[in-house]
Amino acid sequence: MLSLIKNKFLRIPEKLHILIIAVIVMPLFIGAAIFFSGHFMTSYKIAFITDQAVSIPENEAMRINKMNEAPTASSLAMGEYNAFVETNKNGEFTVTTLNDESDKKAIQTFFETGKLPEINKTEQRGTGTNILGFVLVVALMQGVALTTFYPDDRNNATFKRILTSPAESKQYLAAQGIFTFIGLYVPTFTAIAITKIIFGAEIGFGLGTLAILLVILTSLATAFSLFMASIMNRNISLATSGISIVTCIMAGCFFSFTGDSEVLDVISNILPQKAFMAMSQTVENGASFQEFAGALSYIFLWIIVLGVAGNVVTKRKIKKGVY
Repeated sequence: MLSLIKNKFLRIPEKLHILIIAVIVMPLFIGAAIFFSGHFMTSYKIAFITDQAVSIPENEAMRINKMNEAPTASSLAMGEYNAFVETNKNGEFTVTTLNDESDKKAIQTFFETGKLPEINKTEQRGTGTNILGFVLVVALMQGVALTTFYPDDRNNATFKRILTSPAESKQYLAAQGIFTFIGLYVPTFTAIAITKIIFGAEIGFGLGTLAILLVILTSLATAFSLFMASIMNRNISLATSGISIVTCIMAGCFFSFTGDSEVLDVISNILPQKAFMAMSQTVENGASFQEFAGALSYIFLWIIVLGVAGNVVTKRKIKKGVY
């Protein structure tokens, strides 16, 4: 298997864009995430929909834009607004938001009383969690780019020739997984560490804690990439990017998410990203990893299931003569 891993690294010049994305583009994304995390969600952006003369309370934590018609629902998903607030003839306020229930109650309280409730710091999302949310989205999409040798080898019949050697399909996938993991982990950790040590940026975690969280994050992204590359032959990047963005929005990687639908809440709670974000937030607020044995087990179960499923699908296709 070592020769298979070595072969991946030797072939990097064939796919120079891999090196560029991993070493340059991804760290730039991470740097942007660290920069914007300090400015993101420092205030609520509210669309106040009313055609009445209503007195709007003022607070530096609230940026209120009064309008007659509600913006499109996509403006909530894209973060243009954190909430829509509407008022009826009786002066009652209705809040629509994708943020969690605590944010919804805070906005409701502000419009009803003119004051924001005190925030429980243990429930507040910090800079480090915001950074990891961005990094998780980027890693899920970037992992497929680093797994490009796998579909290339299948299409060029190289994979079939490898299988005529003593190497098995699971060894090939393991080698590809190790290559993808290293390609994701090393640039990511290096970029964040440099930003913290040299530029003094606040990342919310110590480097040791960050290293552990990135191992979990990168393992999940690697398993997902191998699974997608195993079940699909075409448009892998497009499908992976779409799934990554939608599931990460639902899991709260960009902002704390809650849906008005019980079905959406159930789906979001199933996603491993949701467990990772909740764990990261609580760890950043002072908890230890020992308190998250259940969440860690759940995330690693997803990693194992995705990895095993990718291997099973590949073996079935080999038996059918697809590869």
